[in-house]
Amino acid sequence: MEELHEAAIAYYNNAPRDLQRLAWNFYLALDTDGDGRVSYAEYVKFLQQSYGWIRPNFFMDLDRNRDGSLDFWEVLTLYYVVKTRGGVWCQGCQACLVGLYFSCVACFDSSSRSYDLCPACYKRKRFTHQHNYFLDNHVLLRAKRGLPPGFTNALAPRPAVYPSAAMGDDGLMEAFQALEMGLAADKSRSCSIM
Repeated sequence: MEELHEAAIAYYNNAPRDLQRLAWNFYLALDTDGDGRVSYAEYVKFLQQSYGWIRPNFFMDLDRNRDGSLDFWEVLTLYYVVKTRGGVWCQGCQACLVGLYFSCVACFDSSSRSYDLCPACYKRKRFTHQHNYFLDNHVLLRAKRGLPPGFTNALAPRPAVYPSAAMGDDGLMEAFQALEMGLAADKSRSCSIM
């Protein structure tokens, strides 16, 4: 959550004064009782009216100082998350996906709704889904954009040649090359880094 908070502040600090004023006005409007803080009830009312999703744990995640309410910067983070990640929840545990997460490649490519998992649920296989190929959001983004030269394509791994003398001849590079060649030969798992 800290990265999202920092991103929200960065966008705010680089916004023109009129947009900063609009952000402050939004905060004041969300504070319906005028006490200078946004309570859980005010948070719930806003999300029910605007987005239809309520996650009690998410309020606690936003409340960085644990005082039971949201200050301006915490509300700014809420706005940033709603606009950039609204609806991106783990299908296993229902946590808001704020950092690295895994997406079903088939769903991402073919439907308007993706199937996403937090690293813990994906690692522990705490999900039931009809597709088997997942990529983390960073690899998926790079794969969709086209990979830059020199970037190992996670979708279609290639064997690499490394000078074993320069890297030390302890079997590490040979094992790495064997893994790379095995991945390159295994076409049935073409949508995975493993």
